[in-house]
Amino acid sequence: MIHVLWDEAHLWGVLLIRALEAWGLPARLVRAHELARGLLRREAPALLAVPGGFASRKAACLGPAGLEAVRDYVRGGGSYLGICGGAGLGLTVPGGLALCPWTREPFKHRLQHFASGNVELLPQAGPYTPAGLREPLAPVWWPAAFRPHGQGVDVVAAYGRPGPGFMMADIPLSLVPGQALEDWEALYGVRLAPAFSPGDPCIVAGEFGKGRYVLSHAHLETPQSPAANLWLGHILAELAGVPAPSDPAPAWTIGEGEPAWADPLLARAMELMLGVVELGIAHGLLAWREPWLLGWRQGLPGAQLSGILAMLDHARRLTPSEASLKHLDRKREDLARHVELLGKGLSGYLLAERLALSLMRVDPEAVPERGLKEARFTLFGPPPGAGGTAGGLCGGVLSVLEDCICLTQGQTRPAA
Repeated sequence: MIHVLWDEAHLWGVLLIRALEAWGLPARLVRAHELARGLLRREAPALLAVPGGFASRKAACLGPAGLEAVRDYVRGGGSYLGICGGAGLGLTVPGGLALCPWTREPFKHRLQHFASGNVELLPQAGPYTPAGLREPLAPVWWPAAFRPHGQGVDVVAAYGRPGPGFMMADIPLSLVPGQALEDWEALYGVRLAPAFSPGDPCIVAGEFGKGRYVLSHAHLETPQSPAANLWLGHILAELAGVPAPSDPAPAWTIGEGEPAWADPLLARAMELMLGVVELGIAHGLLAWREPWLLGWRQGLPGAQLSGILAMLDHARRLTPSEASLKHLDRKREDLARHVELLGKGLSGYLLAERLALSLMRVDPEAVPERGLKEARFTLFGPPPGAGGTAGGLCGGVLSVLEDCICLTQGQTRPAA
């Protein structure tokens, strides 16, 4: 059995669990409070997989007891797979698991964090690399960077060159001539390049006590990424002893198809969120980058909106359990209120951002940044760097969706 840590995973948790289900691999969603209360000791899985998301928020959910429980599990012979934020959680950083002695590289310029799209990887021979793999394309979605520190860490894959469709923030890098990039750096001091360079580590592995870990900044679970999916299947086979899948993880389209969970409140929530997306697209603020992922102008909360859409879509595709039906009924009144306020708030916020964008050159203070910041706080709570879990109206909706999905696919109870 593969346990998938569900807290603060959102879109990235949906990607991973959909891939595992498509490949017929046994998986269960688990919550941080379960790990803190000894689940890994009572029902040790073949593998604990931690999807992407913000490592600091995952650590806050786990708390000291949960973090120590994961360390004990791996130390005693368990296997840990961390993807992007899950990889960051495995590092030796404040609040981290310290499975790997390496740390996180700080960004010299914050723009360098906003790298996304396909990148060539340079495989290194070893147990976690399929035979015959040659510079495959694999997606990265806003990765951090490893800072090597200490011994005993093996590089499974290094970064190569950015591939087709690679973007820095909302700028397609392949559409900017090399000379323009040099000019921008000389004129404005802006280095429009990712924090990683060819040869920097992207996927690493090592041992912790009697156990093993693999930490990947590449999202090998991204749908319709054949080489990346093959590589993930090989890693799963090595860590968990499951059959390696041979087919790519299938893509899907947000909001498409008849829902299995035809609850009117979930339908209303999807209607409102898709309406917000249509508004954003009409004003040039949002676009569909993939059928399951939004693209957005730099600075807008597209990642949060993508997370809500993915969670709503996934919940509606499930046949609900009795426990999830009861939980939704208990939360119905609060969720309905949050959904309506979130839809209205997001629409107003996007229109304010559109106005600010139009007036930026003639009157930069016409739409004060303070007001936009307050709107973002109301909608999404404090930024990830401030600690704690996702908040605001968005956090209220996501919390119910997390519980409902887990009560169906994890067969566990939400935290008290």
